[in-house]
Amino acid sequence: MKNRLSYIILCVSLLLSIGACKKDSDSAKEGELVPIKAEHGVSQGDPIVKVIGAAGGQIATPDGKIMVDIPAGAVDSDVQFTIQPISKTLASATGPAYRLGPEDVTFHKDVKITFDYTEEDLAGTSEDYLYLAYQDKEGYFYSAYMTEIDKAAHKVRVNTRHFSDWYLNRLFHIVAIRNKLVANEETEILLYYLEQWPDGKICYRDREPIKTDTWFVNGPGKVKRDRNLDMGNDQTGVAATYTAPASIVQPTKIAVGAQIKNMVNKTHPDRPGTSGLVIVQTEIELMPDEYFIWEVAGTTNVGLSNDAALMGSTTTLMGAAMTGGIAINLHADKAGNFDMGNEAEPDKFGLTVNISSGTDVPYRSVYYKCNDSTPYYGKGKLTIDQYGSIGGIISGSIEATVYEVGECGMKSKKVSGTFRLRRQL
Repeated sequence: MKNRLSYIILCVSLLLSIGACKKDSDSAKEGELVPIKAEHGVSQGDPIVKVIGAAGGQIATPDGKIMVDIPAGAVDSDVQFTIQPISKTLASATGPAYRLGPEDVTFHKDVKITFDYTEEDLAGTSEDYLYLAYQDKEGYFYSAYMTEIDKAAHKVRVNTRHFSDWYLNRLFHIVAIRNKLVANEETEILLYYLEQWPDGKICYRDREPIKTDTWFVNGPGKVKRDRNLDMGNDQTGVAATYTAPASIVQPTKIAVGAQIKNMVNKTHPDRPGTSGLVIVQTEIELMPDEYFIWEVAGTTNVGLSNDAALMGSTTTLMGAAMTGGIAINLHADKAGNFDMGNEAEPDKFGLTVNISSGTDVPYRSVYYKCNDSTPYYGKGKLTIDQYGSIGGIISGSIEATVYEVGECGMKSKKVSGTFRLRRQL
């Protein structure tokens, strides 16, 4: 009788443990953990294919973003291994995702998966909160608790005995809805987090508030916690509002972030980021009411004198800095996307850039080949997202290639920039 009772208790405990994270979002009660489930990603390009046998080997993408090491004895005979880039269906993931093959094979020895990560992949998070994650056949996601971090090499690694869809996942990350503000403007800041059960299944907590978050600003302005996000999909979060200061004299980069206590899983206590305190932040750029900032030849130019005007059918946008100048002539008076070309043609723009280096060196969007009087035009895109009336704002961005005047089109430079100019005429 005693043995039977012990058996029943054990079975009930196992069922509760297994079922704890298997609620559907429709039936989850407030505060319960809901497992994240999604469609599998679709293929994004051709797979990398390599046959590896019992002696072991390695397969990787040409860019080195993912590498898989198969030790000797992991398979008994020649096997076709694949790495297939796929679209991401896990909202918290960063960087590229991959489908590893063969699936439905259990290896005799641990196979090592290594992901590279970049500074761009860390936007709004920290490497301490990066874990490799995989998606099973049913569409559920699992975190690989024993993900190792090599911060010096910017790599994360995990050992596995199976293949499936693999992601570089962020347990915590923060996003600014707008990352460029002028005086008194506001932006919403969203903090997302995920939770995990002992079996590794990734969940979100339905409408459960974070109660230990403290917000901060490293720089001018102020931030205020607003509310817990009732997202009802695949992440839990908190919303805050950042307000820029009343006066901004020059472009300034600041950080807005949050500290969260007592929300870190300690299944892998030796791993960085398991101290119990989470700190995440995102960058916001504070800009003067008017600005023109452009980069050329490795130099960032900040306009000290800027102008915007409509003369006839041509919109002229200008910036002058100590390091050079820039002028855009657009045959249009509206917002939109425009190609570089003959500025006499509707919806085309021309570009002139001067680089101050002892003597001013002019570069233009039009060039001529040697012994050829035919004008040729570089490639470029101008985006105007706001086009105000007189006294209003014209704002947007530009990316283009310009050519040194008088050099037969042989010398070129890349130009990129953003602007927010008050229209004078």
